[in-house]
Amino acid sequence: MAKNHKRVERLLLFSKVAELLSFSKAAEQLDISRSYLSQQINQLESELKTQLLIRSTRKVRLTTEGQKVLRQMLEINQKLVDMERDLSHSDESVSGLLKITAPAFFGSAYLMQVCNEFRQQYPQVEFEIDVGNRLEDLAKRNYDLAIRVTNQPPENMIARQLTRYEHWLCASPAYLSQHGEPIEPEDLLHHQCLSHPAWREWRLQPRRRGDDEAIVIDTHGGFAVNDYGVLIEACLAGHGLVRAPQHLLEQHVSDGRLQRLFSHYQIEARDVWLVYPQRIEHSTRMKLFIAYLLKQFDQPKTIAADH
Repeated sequence: MAKNHKRVERLLLFSKVAELLSFSKAAEQLDISRSYLSQQINQLESELKTQLLIRSTRKVRLTTEGQKVLRQMLEINQKLVDMERDLSHSDESVSGLLKITAPAFFGSAYLMQVCNEFRQQYPQVEFEIDVGNRLEDLAKRNYDLAIRVTNQPPENMIARQLTRYEHWLCASPAYLSQHGEPIEPEDLLHHQCLSHPAWREWRLQPRRRGDDEAIVIDTHGGFAVNDYGVLIEACLAGHGLVRAPQHLLEQHVSDGRLQRLFSHYQIEARDVWLVYPQRIEHSTRMKLFIAYLLKQFDQPKTIAADH
């Protein structure tokens, strides 16, 4: 069944290339990469044991067999259009389930709000959201969308940048009173640094113009936790310094419970991406939600940018 499903997808991809006689234009319209499209067409020709397209540097032409396949695909497509029209009662509200995975800080701070606002327009759409810090396999876990925090988005997926956020470095007044305030980045080597396991190296980028070299500190501390909430609570309790997204720290700084350190350095700015699989077609609810989410970030912005 899975093999047949994949072949149908490849046939639909072929139909788009045959219609436009261009891999680049087809990939652009389908919102997939040209390399992925070419790979799928090659696989289709291998499965059918026949050449469907004649490729040259300037144009694409159909072989005789390719023309036959295209005619059959056009007939099938028309039947699908007719069936969809018959099954569609009207322009009734978009419905169905969207499965999303997102890191904890993004899910709690932004995603829930966006999903609630989207449901005000499309109340029949339901969301299943996995909020955590695991890098889930979208295909294996059957997710529709993922939010990824990385400066290198996956190449085998469609990735749309949403925003960028900075970290702050903070400590409690009690900790600083007992251990002193670090002045230079190298002083961090002599402090308890509360880290996320994935980011034990802290990068401090001077904000001065013309000074582009980042200072990298291999931190150590009593423990590492993959949850910023736990790290911040440990910092508030005076157990060490914490590096975390600014929006999670700024209220504590405003209240005087934490003190910001090294404000003249940029502490590891990272990109936030919307990631989803390359497919011949996405559901209407998914396309609408992608457009809605991107619109929320259509202005260049930094999550909790430096004041």
